[in-house]
Amino acid sequence: MTKPIVRGVIFDCDGVLVDTETLANRVLTDQLCEYGCDMTVEKTHDLFIGGTLAMVPPRMKELFGITLPDDWLSSCYSRTFDAFKRDLEPYPDLMPILDFLDAKGIPMAIGSNGPHDKMDVSLGKVGLKERFNGNICSAHDVANAKPHPDVYLLAAEKIGVPISECVVVDDSQNGVRAGAASGATTVGLVDITPANLLRDAGADYIATDHRALRDMLSDWLS
Repeated sequence: MTKPIVRGVIFDCDGVLVDTETLANRVLTDQLCEYGCDMTVEKTHDLFIGGTLAMVPPRMKELFGITLPDDWLSSCYSRTFDAFKRDLEPYPDLMPILDFLDAKGIPMAIGSNGPHDKMDVSLGKVGLKERFNGNICSAHDVANAKPHPDVYLLAAEKIGVPISECVVVDDSQNGVRAGAASGATTVGLVDITPANLLRDAGADYIATDHRALRDMLSDWLS
């Protein structure tokens, strides 16, 4: 297979740059159970991974007939931020990827469904916020969240690279669908979501972990 052109790399945030998915999933599950929803961490993952929190109230109404209180979202963010500040750890094999791309002069950006204040906390906790030089894009900046491609198209615009010459790295089905729809070369990074589901969502390549992603990028840029 011909190597893709790599002139920019756009990362999803949660589950790719910061190991937030398990923490956030646990917080949301505990909160929904307090409201009377019969949820487990497995159910929460399957229903909402790669989506937005706007999806939560209608699904709880549909599944359990429960209307979440008006302050549920602010409470969820507050609890999640507290968990990030207390427990969030960086991926041990991420920094060599970023150092390698910097050494090659490849601009980088972030395209996430999460809001900026959440990324401020998570990226700040692991020392990554300043690394991206303001090239941090949220679905709140665009008309449509993932699986639509809007946030990845905005990220490519931010770094001044055509999306067809960018690599998108995402760990969720919706994120992979967004990357594929954008026209970028899309890598599914295996975290919580299995490789076969990422492939079915449209990933051009699968990286089983951060080390495999680093090797893949190194090969393409050699």
